[in-house]
Amino acid sequence: MLERSLPVHAVLLLATLACDDAKDKARAAELQRQADDRVTKIQGEASEKVAAAEKKIAELQDQLVEAGAAAKAQAEEEVTKAKSEADKFAAEAAAALKKARAAYKEEERHELVTLTKELDDVRAKAQSAQPKVKTQVDQALKDVNAKKDAVKKDIDAIDTSSLETLKAAKAKADQALAQLKQAIHAAKAKLQ
Repeated sequence: MLERSLPVHAVLLLATLACDDAKDKARAAELQRQADDRVTKIQGEASEKVAAAEKKIAELQDQLVEAGAAAKAQAEEEVTKAKSEADKFAAEAAAALKKARAAYKEEERHELVTLTKELDDVRAKAQSAQPKVKTQVDQALKDVNAKKDAVKKDIDAIDTSSLETLKAAKAKADQALAQLKQAIHAAKAKLQ
């Protein structure tokens, strides 16, 4: 009987093993499905985190671009403002230079008018002076006209002087006026 039961035991053993094998396969398939689900879930979460991080990076880049644009705009505004102020100061300086030139010219012209009147007086007195005195006065007045022309030229040069050369131009005109005054007074002294 043993011989007959052996094939039955073998079939039963095989059937049992087949059952266990099917259970193991089912359990393995279930574990594989659960692992796949976890991997899918982790991949989904990771994708969401990557997408959120990329969105945050994009937002930060946009903010950086906006901040850069704002800083650039502010810098350009400051440059424009500084340039405007510089232009304003340059215009004020030009106006002040123009006023200074006009004031210097007026002062020099006033002095020239005074000296011209004095020269006219000397010439008028020389007309009625004795011939010897008249000759001496005429001799003294020979270079007065040249000096008077030099004074006019120096006064006109004030118009073209810059801020740096204005004082020098005025000093030159003052010196020419002083020489003219000295020549007139020398001629006037001969009349007395």
